[in-house]
Amino acid sequence: MGSELWCEAGILLPATGPPLLLFARIASGDDVSRVGEWRALWRGKTGLQLVRSVMVYVWPLSILGRFFYRLRWSPPLYGVINRRSRRVFRSIPQVVGPHGAEAVRALHTDGIFRTTVKALAQDPALFRDLARDAGMMLAGQDVQRKIRQRYNSSDMKWYVVRAIGRRAKRPPIPSSFVRFFLHPQLLSIASTYLGLQVRLNYLDVWHNIPVREGEPPISAEFWHRDHEDQRIIKVFVLLTDVDETMGPFNYVKGSQAGGEYGTLFPAIPPTGRYPKQEVLDRLINETPLPSVSCIGPAGSVILCDASGLHRGGRSLTQPRIVLVGVYTSNAGLDGARYSLPRSVGHEQLSPAAKFALYS
Repeated sequence: MGSELWCEAGILLPATGPPLLLFARIASGDDVSRVGEWRALWRGKTGLQLVRSVMVYVWPLSILGRFFYRLRWSPPLYGVINRRSRRVFRSIPQVVGPHGAEAVRALHTDGIFRTTVKALAQDPALFRDLARDAGMMLAGQDVQRKIRQRYNSSDMKWYVVRAIGRRAKRPPIPSSFVRFFLHPQLLSIASTYLGLQVRLNYLDVWHNIPVREGEPPISAEFWHRDHEDQRIIKVFVLLTDVDETMGPFNYVKGSQAGGEYGTLFPAIPPTGRYPKQEVLDRLINETPLPSVSCIGPAGSVILCDASGLHRGGRSLTQPRIVLVGVYTSNAGLDGARYSLPRSVGHEQLSPAAKFALYS
């Protein structure tokens, strides 16, 4: 048989020698099946993400791996991991004005709140600065090459070109990003909703490449629940006008953890959930299950609990360019670390901002 390969239990096994690499996701029950080339599974992943994939998807390690993550998110252990987050939350005055209180109420009720950069930050110049800095980051040589090629070879989501990515080691972020993603109002909304002081788990600029006829939907273009934490505040800032043809963010209202539809295809730690799409589409189209499509002008902001069912990014016409930020508890998975630009000193940060940056 020579070096012929065959597949068993999600591992590529050579005819001779040790197992090589995970080949296909072993989907549970009603998950979307994702069988393809093994490269698609490690593309863009960090070392820890690769280890977790093996622990969760490769039998018999998956028995212990899934038990470990269920135990990690059990109330007693989750409380221990977040003990400091709750202590810091109680010690910091939360700056939640009328607009912020409205956002927190909407997140509890619907799992989603829509606003603008100007209304959220009370800074008329901030969106202009965010758009300028995001444009400079997307103008980088490597980023432009991926955009021209219509393919991001370093990411399973080939249609998304990221200006920063997850593999960069403490990348510096522009001062406008500091002003927005560490804004007292935004941190207070996220922290008050979660009931603990949040960490800035991830931020980036996304350039969504328009798809061509015949290119099938993949990954986040399907309805899903995110995996990073029990509840996850995800923030999108539209840097371009977005209409229905540009892959707008879609959300099932009330589907967040603890919401009216929170038990519909609940997340499975630590992988989130990709339910059967035809079943969920039928529920949305034939029942009162409420969903919202977030079209809007540049400068619009979407705050949501990404533990709820959502999808987006499949543009049919023009690039969809967005800023993305993710806030989690101290127990959140895949937390990135960012450094400040030279123009911003660490001493200038508020206690909430320092905690968000793991500093």
